[in-house]
Parts: sequence; structure tokens; C-alpha cells
Amino acid sequence: MAQSQAVQQRPKEYGRSATTTGRSPNPTDWLIGWKPLFWGCALIMAANIFLWFWNYEFAFTAGLNSASPEFSLYYRTLFWGELLSLGVFTGIWYGWLIRTGREMVGQQCARAEEVRRIAILWSIIGATSLSIYIEASFWPNWDGSWHQTMVRDTALTPTHIPMFYFFFPLSVILALGAFIYGRFRIPELYSRDKGFPWSFFLLISAAVFECMQVAFNEWGHSLWISEEFFAAPFHWPFVTYGWLASGMFSVWGETILRLFEIEKAEEVATTDTHFRPHAVAD
Repeated sequence: MAQSQAVQQRPKEYGRSATTTGRSPNPTDWLIGWKPLFWGCALIMAANIFLWFWNYEFAFTAGLNSASPEFSLYYRTLFWGELLSLGVFTGIWYGWLIRTGREMVGQQCARAEEVRRIAILWSIIGATSLSIYIEASFWPNWDGSWHQTMVRDTALTPTHIPMFYFFFPLSVILALGAFIYGRFRIPELYSRDKGFPWSFFLLISAAVFECMQVAFNEWGHSLWISEEFFAAPFHWPFVTYGWLASGMFSVWGETILRLFEIEKAEEVATTDTHFRPHAVAD
């Protein structure tokens, strides 16, 4: 009877049956709490690899003249495809997060379920980290070498389109989505009455600042210094972006502290149950 009640009380969101090993699933199992990390990073890498091979195939054949029909076919189409796909993804994901999150407001959350939600928040932050790493490492290197040898005739170049118009906004979307997730699903840390957390302020500011820096960067290269050398003055603000992005470590830090609190509450509950005196019948 006790076992059946435990199964009924188990949070439905992370599992209702035993695993193939014969034990009950835990909120931090690889395919429960961490599944969004694998899927999210896999999709980001798949998009990155697709854009790599797209440039390998078309950069020198269709990407040199922005006025050519080939450029419009292969790169302006890619540009609009990126913006539309990100817009659709954002609308669906944010809509789902807010709709389901509002249903959770005021509801009690079991400790195991809160651990699972923290694992999912870490997964979203991990995917955000991957997106930021890609946009700040591989593509800037390719972009610098491209524009050092090929004179840009528009802001829409073969290296700008994947970097500036896909990965930059994607990082903003993921960072803001992580905050929306935490706001509704981890109220002990991010509920409305606790204000706006500095950790997410730093992380979201980093992603937004990077998008704003793009406009300043293009202005500088178009009207000031055309060469793409690393120490150009209008590249300096990118350092600030790197500092702000360290806010993701603040998110991990404050959720780690919350995990310690959950563990302590679990130990106290277990101790109280173990030493609670049995009722004596009259």
C-alpha cells in the first residue's frame, strides 16, 4: 500500500514507472532532467553544421556580389529563412512557457520535481552557453578572415548572415527563455515577488548588448576602418559582452545553493519520519 501511494504521489512530469534497471526514475537521470540539454545542443550544432556547409558550398560562387541573382537565391533566402524560423520558434516556445507557467503559479512543488526543474534550467543555460560560444569563436574567426580578403559591399555577407542574424538573436531568445522558465517553475528563486535577479540581468544584457554592438561594428567598418584587424577600437566593446556573459555562472551558483537547501530539507524530513514515535492504540 505504501509503495502504491508513493507511485501516485510521484510528480507526473518526470516519470511514472520504473526504469529498465528496476529502480524508480530520478529527476536528474540523463533522459529526464538532462534531456533538454542533449536535444537543445544537438539542434544548435545541427544548425551550425548546416550553415558551415552552406558557406562551403556557396560562399565563393554566390556570395561575392550582393546584387547578383545568385546571392538573392542562396543568401537573402537564407537570411529570411533564419529570421522566420527564429520567430516561429520563439512564439511557440515562449507561448508554451507562459501558458503552462501560469497554471503552476501558487501550486506546491515536490522537492524531487524542483530538482528536475533546476536540471532543465541548467540545460537551457548550457544550450545558451553553446550558442554564445559558437557566435563568439568560430564565426568571428571566419568572418574576420573573409572580410580581410573580400571587401564587403553590404552588411549581408556570407559570414554575417549565419552569425549576426541567427546565432546572435538565438542567444537572446535562449537567455530570455531561461528566465521565463525560472520565473514560473522555480518560484523559490525567481518568483515575481523576489524581483528581477542580477544573474539573469547580466546574462540577458550580454546577449542583447552583442546584438547592439553589431550595428556599431558595421558602422565602424563601413565609415571608419575597413580592415578586420582584431584590435580595432570598435571591437573593444565585445570585451564587455564577455564580462556580462559571466552572469550564467551566477545562475548556476544560486541554483546550486538552492539544491543544498532542498537536500537539507530532505534530510530533515527523513530524520523526522525515522524517529517519529509510533501511535499507541488505546
